[in-house]
This record gives sequence, C-alpha cells and structure tokens, in this order.
Amino acid sequence: MRIALCDDQKTLLEELSGMIDRFNEDNQLSGELIYFSRPASLYSYMITSSIDVIIMDLVFKNTGDDGIDWSKKILRKFPNTIIIILTAYESRYKEGYEARAFRFMTKPVQEKELFNYLSACRKELQLNETISLIRRGIPQQIPLQDIFYLSAQSGGSELWTRSDMYAREESLLQWEQQLPSTIFFRCHKKYLVNLNHVTGFDNHMLTLTNGEKIPVSRRKWKAFLTAFMKYDIQRGRS
Repeated sequence: MRIALCDDQKTLLEELSGMIDRFNEDNQLSGELIYFSRPASLYSYMITSSIDVIIMDLVFKNTGDDGIDWSKKILRKFPNTIIIILTAYESRYKEGYEARAFRFMTKPVQEKELFNYLSACRKELQLNETISLIRRGIPQQIPLQDIFYLSAQSGGSELWTRSDMYAREESLLQWEQQLPSTIFFRCHKKYLVNLNHVTGFDNHMLTLTNGEKIPVSRRKWKAFLTAFMKYDIQRGRS
C-alpha cells in the first residue's frame, strides 16, 4: 500500500511511521510512506502520483486547514482513495461520514486500532483489484468485488458475477491459488465464495447478497466461521 500521512505534528508522524513499519513487517508487506504537513501539498502530489490510503489530521493548527473539507475535495477528484481521519472530536464524525471517510481514528493513536484499520484498507483495496478475462474475443476487467463465487465444472469452472457467468478452463484449485485468501474461501470441493457477499449462514448453507445459497462442507464449517469472523471484524462491517 502507498500510504500518505498528512499532519503538521512531527512527533505524531514519527509515531505513526513506526507503527506502520511494524504492521508491514508483521504482514510481510513492502509498503511506501509519504509525508505531508499540508493537505494542499498532498492534493498537488496526487495529480501526478497515486496514493492508496491517506491518514489525515482533522485540524491543522499551523495553517487552519480542515481535514474533512480537504477529504471531500480529494474524494471528488480521486474517489477510489481510502481516507482515515485522525481526530479527538467525536462531534464531527457525522461530517466525516458524509464526506465518505473510510474510518475515524481517535487520538492518541492505539497501535491495535491502527492495525485493524490498515487490515480493513488492504481488503478494500483488494476488492477494487481486477482480473483479466476474455469473453467472445473481447478482453474484460472484472473487479474482485463483483465476483460472487466460483464453481467447479467438468473441464474447468464457472465464475459468477453480479450480471454474468464466465465459463473458464481454470480449475477451482487454480482460482484458489490466484485469488486473495483473505477474501475468497474454499467452502466446499465445488465452491469458492467471496466472503464480502455472504450475508448469512445456517445449517451448513451460506446466503449471498443476490439471494443464492451455497453449501459448506462439514469439515470446512469451523474454518469458515473463523475466516468469516476475521474478515467481518477487520473490514468493520459488524
């Protein structure tokens, strides 16, 4: 992840930098950190260079800049950017959600909370990734978030999205090895499901956001519950 820290307090930037380095080390990630003391400088930088995640202060005492106002401006121009706002002012949470801030993080920053939020950011970014498929000779980019599940078929597999089914030569095992295990779970010998689309589960059956039912094998049930709970907590859906 390319992360931008935007704050006018040097000590806080150093503190956050150390925590993010530990997060990357724990998760064997090679991230990049970029520092800005003013939102305007960050915005100018993003005109030519991409940023995945911004950790933005709410109040810039030295310049009078407002983090929520700048978050609105950034997200209008760069809607796929994830913004976490740093604040001690709970009274402004509603404004932040209206600005489509991904999370609020309270000061002083707690490492556990930051790690949870960064894990959620990773999942959000993974959902925005795409895979390349060719259908009727036409290349298509399919966002991972659009995939509901994959099913094993004789000689290959079927990939089911919001609006289409794609017959593929790849086996379910090949898909399992290719797709991120934090999002896709092999719940059955014939099914690989996107955890983001699971809305309920009971009696070894999953209910998806499109209403379809997917079976979970008995030997996979406990592993599914663990994977789904971890996914749900880290993505902050509950």
